[in-house]
Amino acid sequence: MGQTELIYGLHPVLEMLRGNPEAVRRVYIAEKVADRKLEEVVELAKAAGLEVTRIPRRELANRVGDAVHQGVALETTPFQFSEIEDLFALAASRDERPLFLALDQVQDPHNFGALARSAYALGAHGILLPKNRSCPVTPTVLKSSAGAIAHIPVVKVTNLSRSLRDLKKQGMWVVGTVLEGAQPLGEIDFREAIVLVVGSEGKGLREKTAELCDFRARIPMAGDLGSLNASVAGGICLYEAARQRSITQ
Repeated sequence: MGQTELIYGLHPVLEMLRGNPEAVRRVYIAEKVADRKLEEVVELAKAAGLEVTRIPRRELANRVGDAVHQGVALETTPFQFSEIEDLFALAASRDERPLFLALDQVQDPHNFGALARSAYALGAHGILLPKNRSCPVTPTVLKSSAGAIAHIPVVKVTNLSRSLRDLKKQGMWVVGTVLEGAQPLGEIDFREAIVLVVGSEGKGLREKTAELCDFRARIPMAGDLGSLNASVAGGICLYEAARQRSITQ
């Protein structure tokens, strides 16, 4: 049957069954677990022609390790990445200017998942994920995204700097989140075709990535915290983009 991956937790399982049921191979539900949401899992599985297997809760726990599975898991084919062209096509289908989120060596799966959730909720057309030194798409990422990553295109790029240069040639503006030498977030025009770049949890944007930015954005803060968590900062920037775009639509 080839390589498979395991997805667990109610929200990730439900979103996978809603958004990408063709990737699901098996559905597991723990025995003697009663939950209204589990009934929805069964209904969606049956609608997709999938068999639901009841297994002992201990066996399900052994399959997912120490993770909180909430009584349900899916066996799926490996995550399918998209192409850059798919992101442009999605923007065109919505009659919107492209808005992409690029992750510059974000390695924490919870941050990755939270950023994917914000990107999907706030109207981004896709995510650029560098091949190296980045968190892969894991069950933890899917769970942290509340299943959103099953709905938003993710492109794995070999070289982020090269990809940003190519996108700039196609008319996109690159906006990076930095602490120093930047202008307030609200002064940047997100109504244009934008690639928003969020840096790693510890060091932020790499120097060579920052050099490619057309605009450097900082989030004005009242408290003396130094910086915000990567997923929080990215979510605030994506909200500002959505806010500005909603005014003109």
